Amino acid sequence: MTPEQTAGLGGLPQPPSRFAKNLWILPVALLSVAQMTVVFTWGTKIPGPALVNVGDLLFNLLCLYLILKAARRSTHLARYFFYVAAVSVGLFCVSAFINFYVSVTHSSPTLEDLSILISVFWFCPTSLTLFLDPDFQPGRFDPIHILDFIQIVLLWVVIYFFFLYMPSHEVSDSPFARSSWLHETWVGSLMYDGAMAAIFLLRALLTNSPVVRALFGRFGVFLVFVCAGDFYYNYLGATLETGSWYEVIWTFLNIVPIVIAGTWDQEKVVKSPGRMLFGDLVGNRLFPILFGFLVLFLSLYIARERTLFALVIVGISFSASSLRLVIAQQRQDRVQAALHAEIDERHRVEQMLRQNEEHLGELVAERTVKLEESQHQLRQAQKMEAIGRLAGGIAHDFNNLLTVIRGYSRMLLDRATGHEFRGGLERIDDAADRAAALTSQLLAFSRRQVLQPKVFNLNDLVQNLEKMLRRLVTENIEMRTMLAPGLGAVRADRSQIEQVVMNLVVNAGDAMPRGGKLTLETSNVYLDEAYAHSHQTVQPGRYVLLAVTDTGTGIDPENLTRIFEPFFTTKEFGKGTGLGLSMVYGIVKQSGGNIWVYSEPGRGTSFKIYLPLVSAPFDSTSSAPSANANSRGTETILLVEDDEQVRELASEALSASGYNVLVADTPDAAIALCRSHKNRIELLLTDVVMPRISGPELAAQLIHILPELKVLYMSGYTAQAIVHHGELDANTFFLQKPFTPSSLSAKVREALNSALIAPGPGSSS
Repeated sequence: MTPEQTAGLGGLPQPPSRFAKNLWILPVALLSVAQMTVVFTWGTKIPGPALVNVGDLLFNLLCLYLILKAARRSTHLARYFFYVAAVSVGLFCVSAFINFYVSVTHSSPTLEDLSILISVFWFCPTSLTLFLDPDFQPGRFDPIHILDFIQIVLLWVVIYFFFLYMPSHEVSDSPFARSSWLHETWVGSLMYDGAMAAIFLLRALLTNSPVVRALFGRFGVFLVFVCAGDFYYNYLGATLETGSWYEVIWTFLNIVPIVIAGTWDQEKVVKSPGRMLFGDLVGNRLFPILFGFLVLFLSLYIARERTLFALVIVGISFSASSLRLVIAQQRQDRVQAALHAEIDERHRVEQMLRQNEEHLGELVAERTVKLEESQHQLRQAQKMEAIGRLAGGIAHDFNNLLTVIRGYSRMLLDRATGHEFRGGLERIDDAADRAAALTSQLLAFSRRQVLQPKVFNLNDLVQNLEKMLRRLVTENIEMRTMLAPGLGAVRADRSQIEQVVMNLVVNAGDAMPRGGKLTLETSNVYLDEAYAHSHQTVQPGRYVLLAVTDTGTGIDPENLTRIFEPFFTTKEFGKGTGLGLSMVYGIVKQSGGNIWVYSEPGRGTSFKIYLPLVSAPFDSTSSAPSANANSRGTETILLVEDDEQVRELASEALSASGYNVLVADTPDAAIALCRSHKNRIELLLTDVVMPRISGPELAAQLIHILPELKVLYMSGYTAQAIVHHGELDANTFFLQKPFTPSSLSAKVREALNSALIAPGPGSSS
């Protein structure tokens, strides 16, 4: 069995099972029946007395065994109590054995007198526990305990002389004299047991410990029964002999300590509710005084005939009490000295605390503010993420509608040269373009754009934009650049970062209607763990900083937390869409960076953009070759689009450009067309997001059928199926909705031409 299984409350051994605890009932019952049988069969006749003494001895041995078991499953004072009680029961076993021996051998009365003396003082060892504390552990005696035990021994001595020796020391050895001595002996035993019963019950009363209350209370009640039995025996002492009906009472007295030991469960006792009365200190200090007082009181009577003996007893008792007081006083002095030293120490600590109280208060306030800022940043990031998902979904649906509006307006414009409706068509087309720009900004905020990242230097980007940026602000605004030499490289979509800078410069100009200063600054920075801890979305590392700072009107604190939300603006109605800063936020986040804003009303605002620094060579800044001006063709194109209006527009636009178009509204229809079409199919034009099978999954299946098939994807927003971290997979062609017929034809031509140069199935997967 493991220690965890055997360990109980506070190190208390685990009590045995209920069946094992109650095994003692059977031998008790058998012994009781046997004892009653002997009494009512033989009584005082031979072999009745001898058998009765054997029964008493067996009762005592069983009690000794159960008391030792109770000691082993107890701790602290309870364990020591039962071990000392075992000594007392052991003495009673010796007395019972002597009685049996005398009843069998009929030896001299001397052995019987010895048995009587042992039975008179058998409980004296147990009284040694009266002065011990509830948390006393065996083996931890100190001088005060020894002095208390001396008082108990002295009380034994004076009781013996008072009740036994003095009344009978001049009596002869006649039968009458011995009978008188026996009578006085039992009177002394009755007086001692009565005193012990009262003291044990008082000890149980004056304690708050459930264990002390249970131990001393149960044995105190047992001593009350013993006193009652002794009183009845002494009252009828002239007629009662061993084996008489009185053995029934004695059998009951034998069973009581067996029941106490057999039913003892310290764990259950400890869990019993406590109570407050006088306090353990009162109870523990009362008994040394009480015992010393009893010794003195009895010695006064002994002094009438044994003056010297009484003086010696009182002297020893007084010396023990005085020495006890001296030791207690020394301990109290040491405690007071330790307490005094502690109060000096406490005064020093209080001085230190007072000195550091202000600093600690500031530190706690600072930590609290950092914690609150972190929680606010986390909530803000979660809110922006949720808004981004909503904005991306809206942009996707609008892009399908705008694709149809822009496509047909351009087609009609191409056919309505000089027509009276051309002006209206131009307005429709212009409105569609502006709507497409708005959805593009929403896609930027939701981080669902297709990026074309390059490694470049932010200093070069700012210098190339500087002339154009100066034209974006009024002449009363002083614009200056502070570009750090040796600036590290970043990897991002250059055109998107240009949009970020232009938006921030335009906003700064709007914040300074009466003029001011505008500063664009770059530098290399390292964001450490402390900065990352106070800015929840930041990872420690090396970054390139781009800061745009103005001396304008600033932003109110209540608006500062909302400036990146789509459609939120503090400008007048009609002066802004509320999507500029949202686009800035999305582009920076999609580029792996972070953006923070610091502003004070009336003093200005600073936007700080941190892009991860990369160790890689710069990419070429030359623009990609433009598509062939002739976007017409005769190739066969398989068009797959689940939106009916977009599908009809794309089919009509491609047919007008000379292409042979096969149209499918579902992936299953596209697979069937691919299998049934006899001629070659050069290009698959498919939407990315479709029911049941996505565009990339459809492309993989069709390339398995037609290995030479090329793929062009189109979508209202990019899905992770064709982009990773916002970047388009290599050799993948993508057309962003909304598109125009001309941009569609141009992209188709680009994909077909590129495929001829760099063929390869699976490039779209």
